[in-house]
Amino acid sequence: MRGRYRIVRPLGGGGFGKTFEVDDQGSLKVLKILYKSHPKAVELFQQEATVLSRLQHPGIPTVEPGGYFTFLPHNFKEPLHCLVMEKIQGLNLEEWMKERESKPLSQEEALDCLKKIAEILDKVHQQQFFHRDIKPLNIMRRPNSQLVLIDFGAAREVTSTYLAKVGQGQNVTGIVSPGYTPPEQVNGKAVPQSDFYALGRTFVYLMTGSPPTAFPENPRTGKLIWREKAPQIQPEFADVIDYLMAPFPGNRPQNAQMILQCLADIEPGSSYNPQTGFSKPRLYGGNSNLLGRSTSRQISTSKQGSTTSKTRQKQKAGQYKKLLIRTGALALLFLAGTQLFSYWRYGNFPANPIRVLASIPSSRFLKKTLSSQVGHVNAITISPVPVGSKKANNFIFATASYGTLRLWEENTGKLGHAFFDAHSNAIGALAMTPDGKLLASGSNDKTIRLWNLEKHFRMLTIPAHAGSVNALAISPNGQTLVSASDDKTIRLWRLSTGQRILTIPAHAGPVNALAISPSGEIIASGSDDNTVKLWDLGTGKLLRSLVGHKGSVHALAISPDGKTLVSGSDDNTVKLWDLGTGKLRRTLEGHSSRVRSLAISPNGKTLVSAGDTIKLWNLKTGKHLETLLGHSKYVSSVAITPDGKTLISGSRDQTVKIWQMP
Repeated sequence: MRGRYRIVRPLGGGGFGKTFEVDDQGSLKVLKILYKSHPKAVELFQQEATVLSRLQHPGIPTVEPGGYFTFLPHNFKEPLHCLVMEKIQGLNLEEWMKERESKPLSQEEALDCLKKIAEILDKVHQQQFFHRDIKPLNIMRRPNSQLVLIDFGAAREVTSTYLAKVGQGQNVTGIVSPGYTPPEQVNGKAVPQSDFYALGRTFVYLMTGSPPTAFPENPRTGKLIWREKAPQIQPEFADVIDYLMAPFPGNRPQNAQMILQCLADIEPGSSYNPQTGFSKPRLYGGNSNLLGRSTSRQISTSKQGSTTSKTRQKQKAGQYKKLLIRTGALALLFLAGTQLFSYWRYGNFPANPIRVLASIPSSRFLKKTLSSQVGHVNAITISPVPVGSKKANNFIFATASYGTLRLWEENTGKLGHAFFDAHSNAIGALAMTPDGKLLASGSNDKTIRLWNLEKHFRMLTIPAHAGSVNALAISPNGQTLVSASDDKTIRLWRLSTGQRILTIPAHAGPVNALAISPSGEIIASGSDDNTVKLWDLGTGKLLRSLVGHKGSVHALAISPDGKTLVSGSDDNTVKLWDLGTGKLRRTLEGHSSRVRSLAISPNGKTLVSAGDTIKLWNLKTGKHLETLLGHSKYVSSVAITPDGKTLISGSRDQTVKIWQMP
């Protein structure tokens, strides 16, 4: 078996081992060989194999089963420890920066890169490991711009023994990369938050073109003084980078999800303060300062003039002072008015005053805001049938947040029931059966759970995937549940028993979105690999791949007549496809951030897309009909009631809004 690897060329080496590029039956891979059986070296080598074999993510090198093995060559006294892993095509970030002549990243580029690496670290930390050696040399960039974290030889597992050692002040074997390693790690007391410090230092390099060692530190606070060398970076984003590099681990983000939240909150329309963790409007004092300087000059000049000049100057100063007071009072009234309106109409406080003004035209469509006990809304689904014969226009809808499911009445906004311990992690996917009696939920804890909505109890837990469950869909006949995951697969389940019917190795990256045609014959899937794929629901056979997006696909919807497929992406666009031929019909532009959710009205006339805002489009012509503003953060999910009269939206601002369909 081991003879199948043919060495192509050496890639490097040092310490106790060497790395080679090898040919594995026509596929190029990387082979790491440990030549000396030093106990600590063997421990770290085996640890790298363990970490990589447990993590499945496009941002982490793949190690197949059996990728780690020992081999005893002829005339050797000790076996060689070997690890075969995926060969990452591309350059590490240090090489990449040299290739672009150390040109600093723009804010948009840096924001995109930081999101990708934070998502990778989230996967690593969820497995109770942390990397301990993040730096530009250990981050690769694939040709498709996907970033990959490599060299897990220094990774450490977070065990109770490890935490006890650190808590008792004992030193742990340290890995030091000058400029990137945090102070506590230099002292042998690394913690998971040490990765965030090194990540922040890495982005200082990427955004300035200079290594962190080129910048001084504030002798009082220990903060790196780097911002002047990155004038293209806005203060909000620079605050996040400094938050990562806080000298004390307790003052950094405590997990990768907090980093992603910070990044989401500095998207257009938000103002995030990383130190306090809440949004607040900014009060700009530019005019006040100018008036203040002008007043100082007037007074200074008056001292040198005649008595008459002094009097005139004092009069002018008094006029300026009155103007300043009036302007300030008007500004405060304006701010107070916008905040009161936003709180009364949308349940948001504080709010961006400019965004509040822009939202006034669309506020006429808002029927109700639910802001109590909502949580960060990740997904929404609506019952296909109304509640009871006496409430024919009242539908039940479900919302998902971190570990909690909530059931609401659409007509009254009343919270009907909550499952507070529904999952052990964030819930990102929901689906209801056609009869409205059963709810399926999918979570980052890799499970699917089925819930009886009539008697409010959990029916079944399915250990569904090797990665987070990102999307769920139920066939029109109510018999088949389809799930999609970070593990790059789609799985089909018999809904009555939870038995797995079929696994489809679907995409080259995580699968984020699903939709089933009204006929129940076709599954559409969207992925981080920027493609949409169509599958035969009965056989799992690939029917067609749709290529056109320049970013990950996060949302899908199919029109009621089964003729049009709609996709939403990281590239901020919505694309309309002919479901029968796969031909791209139209691209809709207008969002300024990722399109996260899509919904089509029951009559097939109106398309709703959600991201930074909610936009309504004529599905046939692509004409923009309306923009609904009111959420203070991005909109994560939208759904339309079966009667087509009501639109429901959920957001990271911890509100659910019920709109009259325009």
